[in-house]
Amino acid sequence: MIVLFNGEGTYGSVGAMVPGLADGFAALGLDPVIIDLTNPGPERRFHEIAEGAAADAIICVSGFGLPDRPDSPAIEVFNRSGASVVGVFLDHPFCLRDRIDLPLDGYQASFPAGHAANFVGQFIRDDLACHHLPHGAVRRADLPWAERDLPLVLVASLFLPPEAQRRAWRDYGRDVETRLNEIADIAGRDLARPLEAAVLDVIGDDAGFEDLFPYMKTVDDYLRNWQRVACVEALAAFPLTVVGQGWETYAEKFPGVRFAGEQPISEAMAAIDRAKAVLNPFPGYNGSHERVVNAMAGGAAALTSRSDYYADAFGASEIIYLDDADPAAGVAALLADDARLEAVASNGRARMLVEHTWERRAERIADFAGLGA
Repeated sequence: MIVLFNGEGTYGSVGAMVPGLADGFAALGLDPVIIDLTNPGPERRFHEIAEGAAADAIICVSGFGLPDRPDSPAIEVFNRSGASVVGVFLDHPFCLRDRIDLPLDGYQASFPAGHAANFVGQFIRDDLACHHLPHGAVRRADLPWAERDLPLVLVASLFLPPEAQRRAWRDYGRDVETRLNEIADIAGRDLARPLEAAVLDVIGDDAGFEDLFPYMKTVDDYLRNWQRVACVEALAAFPLTVVGQGWETYAEKFPGVRFAGEQPISEAMAAIDRAKAVLNPFPGYNGSHERVVNAMAGGAAALTSRSDYYADAFGASEIIYLDDADPAAGVAALLADDARLEAVASNGRARMLVEHTWERRAERIADFAGLGA
């Protein structure tokens, strides 16, 4: 039996990932059981499974189901189960230390960035088996190309205007503000480079986790918002639809952009399915983002920031990179060449369906966790 915990993430995306993984485990002849943390009584069901030693593995996507601290009483329950435990994390490990540093027997973790294992080993713990597991997607029917009525779509929230974030750094004092500005400038020049490298460039190679964390957290929050605003600003003259909360500040500045506001996950996916191209401005040091494979699954072309992973996983006919120097020129050329855009969308979808579904990610988990061998 493979136990998977399903929880309610900020935007509802985990709710599609877990059933996709379960389908993959079922296809391997394993017995997936989903424990839904959004319904009453999940603890009782898990205790029954754990006490009966019925599970071969416990899969915690985005950390759902994991004990919330190293001294939690749940640690003993997990360890008595005899099952291996896999944390399938979707973010950089710097913000997950409490979920990584758990005394669980047979514990393993995966991350969407290939360099995450090095970070965990250097700054959190050196005895944890870490694996590279990029985002996957769920198979979906694709709308015919001629019926797609949204040329460009961005599904992304804006948590704070980046210019306001950067101004607020002065509240930390001049020395800290200077370091934050230096780190942001260094990281912004090469967003595919690990963020911790930019931090260490500024604060010194002998820094530990406690030294790194506040700088990484602050700059990462800023860079995500900065990239999104820069992308919208560069493409504001095009027929762009933005789905997500927090963009009210920019509605007047970019009157040609359709800001749809916060939408449930079903509506966000519906916008992707109606799109010809889906934008993914993101820090490449995070490896992958669900927007790319969700775009491909829906039959749209993915226009993304660069990452080492995307360069390895997709060919030039399957994915399009946003030109950091002049994204508007690149997008204008794409929208003027509908046949090329359709070909990239078709090629990307074909690659995604073969290699990048959550079912395929289940195969990878089963392999590194030794399931079904």
